[in-house]
Amino acid sequence: MLSTARVSIPVPVAARLKTSASFNDNVNDFAREDLIGFKRPLAAAFALIAPIVVAIVYQGAGLSAAIQVGMLILAIVGVGVYLVGKQEWPQIVDEFQVHAAAKKKAVADLRCGFGESSFLSNGRSPRFLEHEHGVLVLADAGDLKTLFFDISNDGTDSRWELYESGELNRRIWRWLRLPVSREIVKFSAEGSKLNQRHATPRIASIEAWEAVNVALGEPLDGAIIHRSFDDLKESVERLVN
Repeated sequence: MLSTARVSIPVPVAARLKTSASFNDNVNDFAREDLIGFKRPLAAAFALIAPIVVAIVYQGAGLSAAIQVGMLILAIVGVGVYLVGKQEWPQIVDEFQVHAAAKKKAVADLRCGFGESSFLSNGRSPRFLEHEHGVLVLADAGDLKTLFFDISNDGTDSRWELYESGELNRRIWRWLRLPVSREIVKFSAEGSKLNQRHATPRIASIEAWEAVNVALGEPLDGAIIHRSFDDLKESVERLVN
């Protein structure tokens, strides 16, 4: 059975949210800090090498030559910032939009001031459906409800390691979800392991993925689907087999 309660947001999570909430949501300022701060690999390498070059010239040819080289480097930096900025602008804008969206969610989550702590005792083994970018998980939440997880394999989701190692197939799940962004920020699996009797099906095509997503009602990660586990599982498996 599934149970959910309001809890205070853990300090490490709150600190991360405050960092996201302090993001400067002006794209021009973001680009300026990115380029002048030498955050691009090429610019960072140049910033490291330039002082060394000036020091070598100073040691070999004196102060006057070092100043000339320094002025030349400043001119190259100015041209480089312009050219790199022009070339990298689409990527900078994409990164800015990601940070700006995260800021809005972080501010909203902090204003709420609480998280949703959930506990599920799995009486039956969850159903897993693998796809190119991770795995979908269906679990019996009781009362004709099904818990849905969408676990990514991109390295940012700790649940993927639990799934790969078989540790996700345990009786007790605990997780914390933020109230506005609906992000799952903490997850643990414990207790005895459950028997997985069937092979895990794989969603092999985009068409099958879209069909499964529609059949599930296009839920978000951590959502509760108001259909029984058996009914939903059979409906989805017909689409992938």
